[in-house]
Amino acid sequence: MSKISKDRALAALVRTFFKYFLTGMMEGKDLNDAKVVKQTLLEHYEHISRIYNQEVFYAIARMNYEADEIEAALRSNPTNDLMQLVRLACRTEPFYHAMVEEYKRHFLILLEGRLATSEEASQYTPCKEAGFIDEALAIDIINRMAQNAYSEARKLGM
Repeated sequence: MSKISKDRALAALVRTFFKYFLTGMMEGKDLNDAKVVKQTLLEHYEHISRIYNQEVFYAIARMNYEADEIEAALRSNPTNDLMQLVRLACRTEPFYHAMVEEYKRHFLILLEGRLATSEEASQYTPCKEAGFIDEALAIDIINRMAQNAYSEARKLGM
């Protein structure tokens, strides 16, 4: 089994969310028009973090826990606060910090009216403590994020 670092997988996960969420919101609009991208973001600003937290919770929980472990963690930390659930899914403060930094970085790039370039995407917040994840599992998690982010964004436009 091939493994990749979780911080690299996390960076790809966050980037994927923003790419496919924006693509879903921009359906029928010019994705290369920075003004249109910014306007679309402003129109849906209040939904972005809520949907991000909702989707990233499940994805990151799969990265950091076995199913029975996350169930036990949720039972011992009952909350409806999505940010607290995401923090729990991250398992450690350094991993949570890396996730927050990646969110901020990609959101700021979107506020410029564009997606991250290949060079920007290859630079990410390191978290040496995160460890490694099976590459096939990481790919599955990231692909599901792409589908869910796009689908949730499309619901906003309907």
